[in-house]
Amino acid sequence: MSINIKIVTPEKVVFEDTADSITLTTESGQVTILHNHIDLVSNLKAGEMILKKEKEIHYMVTSTGFLEVKNGKDVIVLAD
Repeated sequence: MSINIKIVTPEKVVFEDTADSITLTTESGQVTILHNHIDLVSNLKAGEMILKKEKEIHYMVTSTGFLEVKNGKDVIVLAD
């Protein structure tokens, strides 16, 4: 099962796709989001973001911002 990921900056949507998981750094520590994750809203810290899709792993850098997980499959990253 996959999750829907949307990464938004003040200027535009910079990424929109599905993935198997996403790992981000929050103020409480690192969190990995998988399908059927509980709803969540958290502050992001600057750090590494890891997207896994099938056998591919993509690394990105995130700034501060917010993370929202809803419906167990929709992930929105609002990056500064």
